[in-house]
Amino acid sequence: MSDLSIRDGKVCIAHAGDISVPCGGTNRVWAFTQALRDAGFEVHLVVPRPEKDVSNDLVGIEIHTIPIRETGIKDQLLRALFVSHLAKRVAKRIKAILQIEHSTLAGFATLANCPDFVLDMHDLAFASPLYSNLPFSDSVTRLIYHLECRAVNYASRIVVVSNPMRKFIVEEWDVPQQKIRVIPNGYFEERFRSFNLEHTEGTSSVSFLGTLHPKIDIVKILKLAKMPDISKIYIIGDGPLRGKLEKEVRKSSLRKIVITGRLPDEDAFRLLMESQVLILPEHPSLLTEVSCPVKLLDYAALGKPIAADNVAEICALFKENNAALVSDPSNAEEFINNVRTLLKDEELRKALSSNAKKFAKNFTWKKQAEKLVNIYKHDIHASAISTPGN
Repeated sequence: MSDLSIRDGKVCIAHAGDISVPCGGTNRVWAFTQALRDAGFEVHLVVPRPEKDVSNDLVGIEIHTIPIRETGIKDQLLRALFVSHLAKRVAKRIKAILQIEHSTLAGFATLANCPDFVLDMHDLAFASPLYSNLPFSDSVTRLIYHLECRAVNYASRIVVVSNPMRKFIVEEWDVPQQKIRVIPNGYFEERFRSFNLEHTEGTSSVSFLGTLHPKIDIVKILKLAKMPDISKIYIIGDGPLRGKLEKEVRKSSLRKIVITGRLPDEDAFRLLMESQVLILPEHPSLLTEVSCPVKLLDYAALGKPIAADNVAEICALFKENNAALVSDPSNAEEFINNVRTLLKDEELRKALSSNAKKFAKNFTWKKQAEKLVNIYKHDIHASAISTPGN
């Protein structure tokens, strides 16, 4: 057994995603990596070879890459094995704490006999519908479940994005609650300021921003497109659900729906600013229950009125703070009516927008990343922990 400590001030972060492509997971890794660097840690990052140039925000961080690019689920196993082995070597060579992003990667890392590690758990992979269409999907899901179980039990510290996720881990996998810390997702406040976006609400358009994941309820989007008081519905993003949505749009000749694909942040946010209502329609599931949707925070930081399904802890918090109209995800008509109400009521839009912007201030990435730095500086430093199974 070895002890988890920060006596050398070095952290090696392992991530199996493409750090050159902005998304919720990538932003979390960027924020944590930058915060540790700025707090005086020597930070190393182990990742697949990026598709594009890496952000200048990662200057001063040593990046180690594996000779594989991220191409989705089909190369997930290979990426996990390569990243795990390289991260293990780097962490051992420089005598650093190993922090692993995502529970599936951490599960593979346990098979590679990685030393003590901090697990940053973004979601529950076994609960994702992404794997339901794969050959032998039941077996794949069971394998992922056991990998995640190994990950949380071998980790010396676990960071999760929500209280429901912590509760699930404690009850499902019998993990001591005291080794789990909750750090929700956030948004880059300075990035919004640098774009100098103006409030330019125009026609009665509605927008969605984010990955087109199977958890998105496209039936609600299709129903919105039939409302006469909506001029356009902009779907900004890409993902496995895009093909199905495009097929439905063509079949029903719903010309109001414009699927832009992934856009640079400035272009995406400008389109959101021109919209009257921003939406989050999602199916209720264990996956969404433990999540912390980044898009809600981006919407709120822009100061835009939001209609969302009550699928996650943070959605309920938006509702409690009068920062969005939040509906029962099983009630499509309630969601549609909330959008209709926002389109018609300018004063309500203004009130919700103001409340949302104030509420979002609690979730800047700066504040969230400071929590991780404190874990390293105080929690881990104060009491080194032995990892079972090593």
